[in-house]
Parts: sequence; structure tokens; C-alpha cells
Amino acid sequence: MNEELNVKVGDKVLYRLWTFSGTVERIETVTRVTPTGRIRVDGSGSQFDKYGREIGCDLWRDGANLSIPTEEDYKRIEENAVISEALSLMEKLNKKTLPYDKAVKIVEILS
Repeated sequence: MNEELNVKVGDKVLYRLWTFSGTVERIETVTRVTPTGRIRVDGSGSQFDKYGREIGCDLWRDGANLSIPTEEDYKRIEENAVISEALSLMEKLNKKTLPYDKAVKIVEILS
């Protein structure tokens, strides 16, 4: 049997969303908890039951859930954010905007 989350407004939770393109994980803040245990968080229009399971789901994604984040979760999310930012910055560069010396440094780092 699942364990109740027992969260209150302002608590941090791990929001995990499964989609066709992969899994999205982020830390969200609880914005509302109803007397029956339904949970709402920033960054999602969905409601979750007291066990962290999404209530209702559309056909375009597999669903989401909430859990209490661990130190490992915080670390993994922070590392993934830095990696995503680096990849995003590299995608914005092209032959016209990337100076040769920086291109050499990137090749050295990635090789």
C-alpha cells in the first residue's frame, strides 16, 4: 500500500512527469492541500491524491506523481539543469557566432 505524503502548503515535493519524449523531474512547492488530501503544486495544473498520484490524465502523456525529495533528488536535478543549460547554449552557437578559439576549447573539453 502507498504511503500518504502528509505535506502542507509551502513544502517542497519532487514532481515527476512521464511523457513520450522522456521523464521530467523538478522540485515544486505545494500550493494547496484540501481537507480530503488533494494536493496542488506550482508548475502543474493537475491535482494529486494524498499518495502523490495524479488525479486524471490526458492521452498525450503517461501521467505524473509527487514524492518527498531526497538529497540525491536535489543533486540530480541541479546537475541535470546545468547540463541542459550547457547544451542549450551550445545549440545557440553556429559557424558565424562561435569564435575559433572557443571552438578549440570546446573540442578539447569534449574530447
